[in-house]
Amino acid sequence: MAAQGDRGHYGRQRADERSAADVTRLRLHMVAAPVHTLGPYARFGIWVQGCMKSCPGCVTPDARPLSGGYEMDVDTLARLVLRRPDIEGLTISGGEPFLQGDALYRLILKIRCAADIGVILYTGYAYEEIEGQPLTGQCDAIIDGPYLSDLDDGGSLRGSANQRLILQTSRYQGLISFGAGRRTTEWIRPYGGGLAQVGVPSRQDAERAQKLRSFFEQGGTVDGGK
Repeated sequence: MAAQGDRGHYGRQRADERSAADVTRLRLHMVAAPVHTLGPYARFGIWVQGCMKSCPGCVTPDARPLSGGYEMDVDTLARLVLRRPDIEGLTISGGEPFLQGDALYRLILKIRCAADIGVILYTGYAYEEIEGQPLTGQCDAIIDGPYLSDLDDGGSLRGSANQRLILQTSRYQGLISFGAGRRTTEWIRPYGGGLAQVGVPSRQDAERAQKLRSFFEQGGTVDGGK
């Protein structure tokens, strides 16, 4: 999820400044499989690192710092995906995917040379700002727009009512909807270890998570000591 701003200009500037070496590596927040709460079927989830926006209520604030996360070769990540015959496709989120659009485009092409996978992508950009970009053209479905807490209507698979589902192919026709009252999350073990809750949480769950995060950031402990 991402907040509003001069997104189109920044995205173009970043793309222009990237060197050829940059597109062989991705800065990641987390990758995990299988994921069942961010699209139909079993999916390989990729959360990229880095976002220039600061949406109040963002469910992945740790994915914002541009220098956070870790780097991985595009070839290495492609191999990880192809080792999972149980997954139907990718769901790419973040962070903001279009800040690393060239590398993600390269990743999808590599995987699709060996397997028929679908691609669902979440972006804080409006579709009109990314239309025509190479990464956009590789996506079967895009959920666009920033998270706006005042417009959080409880719809599944999106954070707020301003976000749209753009189906660019028929692959997920009739399989994705924003029905109310059907949000789900799941606990997963990302590659590299740890435990993470993924999906689109309810507003109440997101608020509880934010309170817990603030508690620990201020030095709180599980036994109540400070």
